[in-house]
Amino acid sequence: MKDYTTSADVLIVGAGPTGLTLACDLARRGVDCRVVDQAEGPSTASRAKTIQPRALEVADDLGVIDRVLQLGAVHVPTRHYDHDRVTSEAVEAAIGTAGPGVPYAPVWLSQPMFEQILRDRLTELGGRVAWGSTVATVQEDGDAVEVSVRTATGEQRIRARYVVGCDGGRSLVRRQIGATLEGVSYGDHRWWLGDVRIQGLDRHCQHLWMSPEHGILSLFPLPSTDLWQFQASIPADDPNPVQPSLDLFRRILADRAGLTAVTIADADWLSLYKINVCLVDRYRIGRVFLAGDAAHIHSPAGGQGMNTGIQDAYNLGWKLAAVLGGADPALLDTYELERRPVARAVLDDSTARLHAVMRATGEGDGSSAQRGLTGDFTTGLTIAYPDSPLTSPLPDSDNARVRPGDRAPDAEGVQPGSSRTVRVFDLLRGPHWTLVTFDHGHPAPQSTIDNPLAVPLRTVRITTDITATGPDVVLDTDGQIHRIYDIGEDSAVLIRPDSYIATRFPIRRDDPATPRTTARTAQTS
Repeated sequence: MKDYTTSADVLIVGAGPTGLTLACDLARRGVDCRVVDQAEGPSTASRAKTIQPRALEVADDLGVIDRVLQLGAVHVPTRHYDHDRVTSEAVEAAIGTAGPGVPYAPVWLSQPMFEQILRDRLTELGGRVAWGSTVATVQEDGDAVEVSVRTATGEQRIRARYVVGCDGGRSLVRRQIGATLEGVSYGDHRWWLGDVRIQGLDRHCQHLWMSPEHGILSLFPLPSTDLWQFQASIPADDPNPVQPSLDLFRRILADRAGLTAVTIADADWLSLYKINVCLVDRYRIGRVFLAGDAAHIHSPAGGQGMNTGIQDAYNLGWKLAAVLGGADPALLDTYELERRPVARAVLDDSTARLHAVMRATGEGDGSSAQRGLTGDFTTGLTIAYPDSPLTSPLPDSDNARVRPGDRAPDAEGVQPGSSRTVRVFDLLRGPHWTLVTFDHGHPAPQSTIDNPLAVPLRTVRITTDITATGPDVVLDTDGQIHRIYDIGEDSAVLIRPDSYIATRFPIRRDDPATPRTTARTAQTS
């Protein structure tokens, strides 16, 4: 028998937003996981700065939403310029507002700050990141994976039941397991990027220049920092763009903006970014999985890269925990079945938006270019899994506005015996499945709410009966929750741990065994 230095149920390679989301999700479920990263410490580069509504719902479930909202900003205005002349100032720089069923609008927050929030949460849950740890080999061995990791003190061996590569576009894990990243490079779409400090510029808004001659220049104030994100498109007819430098950025600002009272003081990060659009051929090989940029690389249009990786992790986390707890290992096959088509759709959407934005900019239509960056799809709220093996569409459910496979929307009710507001998300928050029964005055038969699954299951009654009482009862006094969930007759809705609807069915009081049998269709999960 070989003697391994350490062991873990799950080894996560990469401590970016994807890896940290997965680590927090597993840690709160009591899974023994380790996180390693080849970098010597946390990144300070603001490669991403938009947290979309669906990713914010993940942050809510993981217990970090308050910190995100405290440090981030919503509805950042955009000031448009023609050289040194202000032409307009828009209300906000992104589409998307909170409302019934949707608690969060997009939040602007730099990737490094979001990662710090997740690291703090991981620490609270008893986890940590092992920095300066480079994966050398990955080899499956029976019921585990052997991973050798190079550190400053020598080589360490880790034996894990599962490994997840969240280590970015240049993923070492992906190369070790022989997965192939397939796609195209858009050589005519290149950018100079950086995190800079600017003097003489208002920080309440984004400052934006769009012209056929120069392309795009954006100066965006990163919330809760003294930094600005600098973005400048490189002319398509420049075959060999120079490497970024502070002097280059100052010249670009002077040439394109002409704001003589505004100066770039210094920079924390400078980069020349070339757009690649790629998708891995497989998300899983045996006991090794890929997530985030290790599996898909997007155009920055629409702010999808970080958000898609967060949702990858959120989809995979509960499934790994369930299988480690004794569920059918076939459950893990649904990760690729559900998430790879989403990545494909995101790649197509973000690429189309990029081309449209650059085309509109070339035509001098800056407002149209900016509006084209976002839409309903970019929020992540429309993502659904109707064809998943975990989704059980039943008779009479196909015509509902909220169907099996859809994201479970938020809504508000009242706690019995008080005027305290209760959100549906308050009921869903945590590692459990949730069976919600809806009625207009009579509780569902006990057989409907018996736990038919070998998984943690919380049962909740949502009723319009204002006399109802109990710790797991929510009063829908004005019928808002029933309307948002499109409930007519008394029904039950089974919601997965990642807040997607597995199934919904009418409560048959004359045949109480029917709902119970139906609920068992999700038992493979």
